[in-house]
Amino acid sequence: MSLPPVKMPSPELLAKVHALKGKKGMFAVIEPDSGRYFLGQTHLEAAMKAREHYADKVFYSIRIGYPYVDRHRGGIKKI
Repeated sequence: MSLPPVKMPSPELLAKVHALKGKKGMFAVIEPDSGRYFLGQTHLEAAMKAREHYADKVFYSIRIGYPYVDRHRGGIKKI
């Protein structure tokens, strides 16, 4: 089974979502074809909202005001 590629939203749409006032730190899940986006306090919350409207689509996720969605700060311990 192969997954379809993730489409990048337009730079204008990304700029619009990143510029939302009072939403810094929230997660946005974007459906690139329609340009609709769904916000949530967690990535899962935003993704579930998007999935309700577009069950068969592949989404693009961002964290508003940040260059990444999640950051890995831990490490793997050797036993």
